[in-house]
Amino acid sequence: MNRFQAMAQIMAVLCEDGHLKRGTREYKTARRLISRKIDRLGPDAAFAQVERWKGHMQDQIDIMSMLQDLEQIFPHSLV
Repeated sequence: MNRFQAMAQIMAVLCEDGHLKRGTREYKTARRLISRKIDRLGPDAAFAQVERWKGHMQDQIDIMSMLQDLEQIFPHSLV
């Protein structure tokens, strides 16, 4: 599987329960997170890991989105 196929399949797994919607900030955050994971692990390993730890990935995406909200409110106070 190549990088683009992995991204499409991983996003399909993450979106299948309606937790993520296309075009939302959370969706964009998820794509950035998955892109880094594919770079680090490779497409096949990244897909396998996300499939195994889907709930954890969704929690991580939610936390990253909350941090982005805080950075917009307090742009100079977070490191």
